[in-house]
Amino acid sequence: MGGMNWRWLVGLGLAVMVLSGCAKPPHTVVLTQFNGQQGALQFLIQPDDAKVFVDAVYKGRVRDFQGPKALILPRGLHALEVSKRGYDTFFRQVQISHGLLEIMVLTLQPSKG
Repeated sequence: MGGMNWRWLVGLGLAVMVLSGCAKPPHTVVLTQFNGQQGALQFLIQPDDAKVFVDAVYKGRVRDFQGPKALILPRGLHALEVSKRGYDTFFRQVQISHGLLEIMVLTLQPSKG
């Protein structure tokens, strides 16, 4: 898997997103390996201007970590939060592993009320 390029991964992620209907399950994770001492997250999340927090620290917008760009994190357990006003906030504990790229695929749901 080390020879995969990001375009193939994005295509795979989009296929998973279409097959999953983006709502059930609430999110999908696609994993692949890359060369590196840390781990990485990429996002195929709508809306793409949602804010990304890791361990309660703002890291940027979803679109900052799409395509060839990834959020590099040290190995270990991290608290991930993706939020945008008018949408339900997504929370998840993520285990970052050495040399593993995790692609998170989901659509935030509009808030009720």
